[in-house]
Amino acid sequence: MRRDAELLSLLLQCEPWVLDRMDGKARQFIVKTLVAWTGKSEQTISQYRNGTSNIPVEFWRSILDHHLDPRIVHLLIPLDVRIDLTIDTADEPASPPEFFRAAVQAEGEHHEQMKLICELLADGRIDELDRETVVAYEAAFHQHRLTDAALYRAIVNTYNRKREKAAAR
Repeated sequence: MRRDAELLSLLLQCEPWVLDRMDGKARQFIVKTLVAWTGKSEQTISQYRNGTSNIPVEFWRSILDHHLDPRIVHLLIPLDVRIDLTIDTADEPASPPEFFRAAVQAEGEHHEQMKLICELLADGRIDELDRETVVAYEAAFHQHRLTDAALYRAIVNTYNRKREKAAAR
C-alpha cells in the first residue's frame, strides 16, 4: 500500500478525537468529518484509504486547515536523508577572535532562519512563502555546515593551545 494511503488509514484508526483548528471544537476524526473538511465523498475517501485512488495534495491541505499533524506535513515535505561528506582542508583562521565573532553571528542567522521556517510550517498551510524559505534554507545549509565545522575546529584548537601553554608554566 502507498505511504499516503497508509497514513490516511492510520489517522482514521488511531485519532479518535482531534481539536479543529478552525473553531477550536473537539471533533471525531472519522470519514464523515473528513467529508466535511475536504468536500470529498465517503466513497472517494474510501478509495484513498484503500490505495485504489491517488490522494491529491489539496485533500491533505484541507485536513491541515483543521488538524495540524506533523505526519501529514512530513508526507508533503519529506525530510531527505542526507550524507554530507566534507573534506575540509582550509587553514585555521589567522585571527580566531574575529573568526569567532563572524561564525557566531552566522550561527545566529542560521538559527533565526530555522525559527522562521518552524513558524511558517506550524500554521498548517504550505504556501509559496514556505517553499521560498525552505529553498533558501536548503541553499545556505551546506555553507552553514562548513562554518560550523570550522568553528568547532578553531574552538578546540584554540582551547588545546591555551591549555598546553598553561600546563607548560
